[in-house]
Amino acid sequence: MQHYRVKVLIAMQRDGVFVHRNEFMHPESFALLDDALAFCAGDMEEKMQTGNYFRSQLYGFDLVRYRNLCTQNMYIAYRVAIQTVNRSLLARDFESLTYI
Repeated sequence: MQHYRVKVLIAMQRDGVFVHRNEFMHPESFALLDDALAFCAGDMEEKMQTGNYFRSQLYGFDLVRYRNLCTQNMYIAYRVAIQTVNRSLLARDFESLTYI
């Protein structure tokens, strides 16, 4: 059984050099790839409307937020990862599910 998780990469750029990078997985999993992609599109749209983000022109990133006359920029990339769920563990208690 496959589920899909959204991985978000956030990278900070100062004076044209990437100085910090952090990745995290969104806690919600999606049964369908289309649902995961729709979540990414919706989150990007929300950030562009409310958070001063723009579509990134830099390859590999989806959004950018410019700060301090473009000397400190924050880039965001969305990726969809496949998470395989072991059906034999689903019948066990909740403690066993934490080790997937």
